[in-house]
Amino acid sequence: MYGIDLNSPIEYLYSSMRYFAPNEKHVNRVCNDEVLVLVYQGVLRFCEDGKEYEISRGEYHIQRAGSRQAGNLASDSPKYLYVHFKAKRCHGEVCLAPSGSFDLGELLPLMEELDLLSHNKAPLIQKIAVFYSILTKLLKKNKEHGIAESIADYIRDNLHDSINLETLCKRFHFSKNHVINLFKSKYGLTPIQFINQKKLEECEYYLEVTSQSAEDIAFSCGFNSYSHFYRLFLKKHGMSPAAWRSKLISR
Repeated sequence: MYGIDLNSPIEYLYSSMRYFAPNEKHVNRVCNDEVLVLVYQGVLRFCEDGKEYEISRGEYHIQRAGSRQAGNLASDSPKYLYVHFKAKRCHGEVCLAPSGSFDLGELLPLMEELDLLSHNKAPLIQKIAVFYSILTKLLKKNKEHGIAESIADYIRDNLHDSINLETLCKRFHFSKNHVINLFKSKYGLTPIQFINQKKLEECEYYLEVTSQSAEDIAFSCGFNSYSHFYRLFLKKHGMSPAAWRSKLISR
């Protein structure tokens, strides 16, 4: 989906915090501006050009200029900042994705600052500066998630090779801690845990559909030792590969 072109001029218009009452619905409208919505409490629900959206705490969405928006479902008492602006849409690395997540601890002070400036008739340049800071942090957050996805893709494509943390650091030019933190924030696992998970899933498939020995399967799926595979399998299933296979056959 096309995002906001960050290589073209972006015109800030106005912004404000918004609090929904219980069971309140989004307004029905066609808005001619781009609208950035940053939710920091509750859940905001609305329909945009026939597609339903649900934006939760720590998530953002940019409503497209000219889209038809409707409140078909009640929201869960959301609190959010909305910003109206003018911008071009594009697709590529220099674009801000139309939806994603944000670091609430990092962005909430900027959101509150922009709201305060908006209601105190502050100079436009001050409001623009804060808005640009918000866009910059959203872009950085989205790029970090893109890196985590790239790491996951690399792991899947090279699962049978000897991939370790050092391999990933050299490949993506980040420190070990940064790679671990980026990946864990996206997938809830370290890269090594993810590698083991994917190898185990492949082993389980071949245990089910072939008559190969568990040891042969483990090595063919990229495990360097059968004992390592066995320990991980036992931890996940509470039984040996042979017992697991027998249980499948007897079903």
